[in-house]
Amino acid sequence: MWTGYSAFGEADRSGLPVGQQRLYAVLDLRQEVNSGGFDSYFRYWGGDTAEIALDALPGLLGDEWAGLLRDAMSLMGTPYPRASDDRAAMLDAGDFDDAFAALDDRLYRLEAVDDVDGRLTAHSY
Repeated sequence: MWTGYSAFGEADRSGLPVGQQRLYAVLDLRQEVNSGGFDSYFRYWGGDTAEIALDALPGLLGDEWAGLLRDAMSLMGTPYPRASDDRAAMLDAGDFDDAFAALDDRLYRLEAVDDVDGRLTAHSY
């Protein structure tokens, strides 16, 4: 799963099967938040796939994961800014540290209580 994901990185995934795009969007979320928190996820390219991840999470990991991402995305406003430059400007202009710290902790707790890789591997291609 991670090997296939690494092969695509930031590359255009639009030619991949929809299920694989959805899985990789969830991996973007996990990779970026575990690397640098929600600030990093939204600031850089990982957050470009947030809407896809949000759609995929209930079926892949459950409603608690989807609720976490929905709460995080709500901080970015409506409609969700798709361009990383727009999100970075919002992050630079706002004070998201406390909110992101709480969201980061929620994700880390979810990661700690379940075999997330195992669950996602069952959906990999």
